[in-house]
Amino acid sequence: MPSDTPPHKNSIDAFHINSAREFHRLTTGSRFPSKPLPPAGTAIRDAKPTPTTPKQQQSSPNTVPCSHNNPVCCHCGQVVIPAPVASLPVKDSPSICINNQWYICTQRLPILNAQEIEHFEEILTDIPVPEMIFGNNKVEVLLKQQTSEDIRFHIMFNPLDALKLVERNPEDLIQVSYADSWFKSRQLKHQNSENVSLEVYKPYDWTYTSRYKGTMIQADDGVCWIQDLDGSHAIPLDKLTSNNPIKFYDDMILYEDELGDNGISMLNIKIRVMSNCLLLLQRLFIRVDGVLVRIIDTRLYVDFDEFLIIREQKFMQDHYNDLVNKVAGPDPKKMMRDINWCSTKLPVVETTREYIVLDKN
Repeated sequence: MPSDTPPHKNSIDAFHINSAREFHRLTTGSRFPSKPLPPAGTAIRDAKPTPTTPKQQQSSPNTVPCSHNNPVCCHCGQVVIPAPVASLPVKDSPSICINNQWYICTQRLPILNAQEIEHFEEILTDIPVPEMIFGNNKVEVLLKQQTSEDIRFHIMFNPLDALKLVERNPEDLIQVSYADSWFKSRQLKHQNSENVSLEVYKPYDWTYTSRYKGTMIQADDGVCWIQDLDGSHAIPLDKLTSNNPIKFYDDMILYEDELGDNGISMLNIKIRVMSNCLLLLQRLFIRVDGVLVRIIDTRLYVDFDEFLIIREQKFMQDHYNDLVNKVAGPDPKKMMRDINWCSTKLPVVETTREYIVLDKN
């Protein structure tokens, strides 16, 4: 008796199955050296490569002398070059030389591992390193003598020397916005306890504020920084305009910490090099939510033609709520995360400037 149920039809027919097999064959075959094409009219599945004898390999013009350990293809006799092996961590150390005298070198590496962090904390003593510290990052500016290659001027910016200037036992220890209420609640809880101390253990500036201006490694004899008291050695902004093309640029973070989810402290460096000068900006941005916003900008300007070096540091700070009131918009706290915007709105508390004029000869 014939059934009324229509026969089941498979949506994957023989054509799709064959296409899948061919695609799998091409995928697996691409992992091996290419084989010679079979003669015309021969099916691919029936084609078998003709092995070459060692004597044929030696007579082949494409054969490379066997002074290596790389394998040799059994089909064509060519040496199979292995793929390059990746090495970690990847070192990024760009540099540039201007006028065969001025050398600008930067280095960017991953964050420190556990062993390197322990070494840093042994050096710093009583100061834990920030949550993210790129301890091997650095920027160097050197001036060498053309004839003897002797170093005449050398300054370096690195995170370890910056952290060395973080204050121990600061007079005005910055506290978070809820510090008073927390202290009063602890004090009330332990008011009848004699062995409970609410004093800070090994206090340090937990915002990692540093007035770091770079590490002077070497300079010509008798050369030292001169204070610019009359303002005659301001950084010439006309040489830093867009008409002066940038030949080298780099941007890196030295350290960063979220201050226990109460804000951020970040020290980063940007450097750009033109044909006749360079400008380095080291910016320390500190935001303690509900307390303050602080920026310390350190600029290093070098004139390659005049052998003039200017170093300027600006200290800017304002109360957090006062800066929030300067924001016009529905989300004022969004702008508090914009470092460039904060730098234009913060009042300048202090500015120091110094310079060095080197002998052109």
